[in-house]
Amino acid sequence: MAQAVSSADVISNTSNAPWKVAVKPFKVTDQIWYIGNLWVGSYLIDTGDGLILLDTMCAETAYLMVDNIYRLGYRPEDIKMILLSHAHVDHYGAAAFMHNLSGAPIYLSKTDEEFRHSEAAHAQAAAPAGAAPMRDYDFVTDCFYNDEEPIVLGNVTIRTRLTPGHTPGVTSFFITAEQQDDRTITAAMHGGVGVLTMSDAYFAESGLSPTLRTRFIDDCKAMESEKVDVCLPSHPAHFPGNFFEMGKMSWDNG
Repeated sequence: MAQAVSSADVISNTSNAPWKVAVKPFKVTDQIWYIGNLWVGSYLIDTGDGLILLDTMCAETAYLMVDNIYRLGYRPEDIKMILLSHAHVDHYGAAAFMHNLSGAPIYLSKTDEEFRHSEAAHAQAAAPAGAAPMRDYDFVTDCFYNDEEPIVLGNVTIRTRLTPGHTPGVTSFFITAEQQDDRTITAAMHGGVGVLTMSDAYFAESGLSPTLRTRFIDDCKAMESEKVDVCLPSHPAHFPGNFFEMGKMSWDNG
C-alpha cells in the first residue's frame, strides 16, 4: 500500500505526476470501496442495483479512478449516480469525464452550484497550493440535494446534510446499508473539514461571509449525536490514524 509522504509532495504530484499518488482500491464496508488516491478520497458504493460514485477527484487522476473501478470487477457504465461533496476542483474535476463514461446524473448542493461559478471558486481552483493549475472542466449539475428526501438506490439509503464552511454548500453524507452478517451500519463522510478556507484572510479575499465558520462549528457540534459506524474521509489525511492500513488489511485478507 501507499506510504505517507509530505502534503506538499502529494498535492504537487496529483497535478504534475498523478501516477505517484495511485492507491489500490480497497473495501471499507461490504458495499463501499475506496477508489481514491493519496490526496483526495473517492468512494464506489455497490447498491445491488447499480453503483453510486461519491466524489470524482480531479481530472488529472481520472484514469487512476477508472482503473480502480475495473480492478474491482465493475465498469463505469454501472454507475447510476455521481454525488459531489462540494465545489472544489480536486473533488469535482473529473465529474464531466465520469458523466460522459457512465451517463449518470451529477448531484451537487444548489448553494455550491452557484458558488462554483463565482470568482472566489475560480481563483482557488486555478492555483492550489504546491501544484500546477488543475484542469477545471465545466459540467452540468442534473440534481440538487434535498436533505428532507434521502437518496435511495438498491439496498443503500443516503441521507444528505448541508454543512457549510469549507465552501458555502458543502454536503455531508450518511450512508446506511445492511451488511452480509445482517447488521445495519452507517458510514459517513463530512464533505469538507478543511479549515484553510475559513480564515479571516480567505474571507476577506473571497468576499465570503465569516458566518460560514460559525455555521461549520455549529454543525459539527450538532452532528456529534449522529450514530456513525465508519468514518469516510474526504481527504485520507483527515482520518484519525493511517487510513491506508484499512486498505492493507483488505488486500491481505483477499
